[in-house]
Amino acid sequence: MIKGLDQDLLLAFNQNHTAFWDFFWLFFTDKLTGAIFTAILILFCWKKSNFKTAFWVGTFLLAGIVFTELFSMLVKTSVARPRPCSQYSVIANQIRLLADGLFFKGDLIDSNLVKCEKFSFFSAHAAVSFVIAGFIGRLLGRIHLIYFISICIWAFLVSASRIYLGYHYPSDIIVGTLFGFGVGVIFYEIYQKLEQTTLKSYRFKVSK
Repeated sequence: MIKGLDQDLLLAFNQNHTAFWDFFWLFFTDKLTGAIFTAILILFCWKKSNFKTAFWVGTFLLAGIVFTELFSMLVKTSVARPRPCSQYSVIANQIRLLADGLFFKGDLIDSNLVKCEKFSFFSAHAAVSFVIAGFIGRLLGRIHLIYFISICIWAFLVSASRIYLGYHYPSDIIVGTLFGFGVGVIFYEIYQKLEQTTLKSYRFKVSK
């Protein structure tokens, strides 16, 4: 039943498309967009404090991201769940895969074949985006709640894009979201603890 619901939700979202939504979700799924957004957040931390503080924030955030990426790879290899667009998926011929502005259905070629034959569970895109939300969102949330909410909305859009584009099931996204946010919060707590002791001179300045 759960598996069927997973597939039904994926297909409903994946097949309900327009040119606008194609562009919208491709924009949010792009790793370059995510890298630029994260860099802007780090620069904002610099503005609110100083370079050394921003450096330590970036270091702890990067550590959380690397840990999440590596753990995601381990889980994907262990679980070995085919992507919905994989040739081994029972719904592969129903998936509308969007990549580089081209649309594929059924048999996939070139780079899209390589991407689709990687494993699905759980979504690293969702996990990493919510590591950022859990860490930077909590940090900037000290200034104002709107920062935390805004970053979580961005992370949600990145995660949802993976369903629309046909690379992940909703359950991949849910688990990735929960895991990533948890990692982000844990690394934030570690940073905060050190900020009060070892990194006391680089404390993040809370100001509006």
